[in-house]
Amino acid sequence: MAILTGRLGRVKWDSGPASPVNPTAIVSINAFKLSLKTDYEDVSCFDDTNKVYIPGLRDISGTISGFWNSAELTLISASNQSTPGYLELYPNSSESTFFFGGLAYMDADLDCSLAAPKISGTFKAAGAWVTP
Repeated sequence: MAILTGRLGRVKWDSGPASPVNPTAIVSINAFKLSLKTDYEDVSCFDDTNKVYIPGLRDISGTISGFWNSAELTLISASNQSTPGYLELYPNSSESTFFFGGLAYMDADLDCSLAAPKISGTFKAAGAWVTP
């Protein structure tokens, strides 16, 4: 395993959760952030000298962003769905076995100004995810 550039990152989406999953790349995306934080419950008791925690569930969520492209409306369509789709995130697509993926709910934001319009969205896990 090596440290590689994010230039070859990729975000893929399949609108239906049915098997087999066949996600396709969302074009004009140039960034994503994945959070794999775990919830912790404070179980501190009398006479403890510091707080004590136990782990709960992992909260998989994150953001994707890029530029508005009227030929690519996948993110807008995904935000209209009331059911989850399948999302895959590749830090570098040249390592195709290293990805994070699973069912997710999506939403979207469009930011227009005098600069090139930007699109972004957030996602939240809707089921178990695979990780490298």
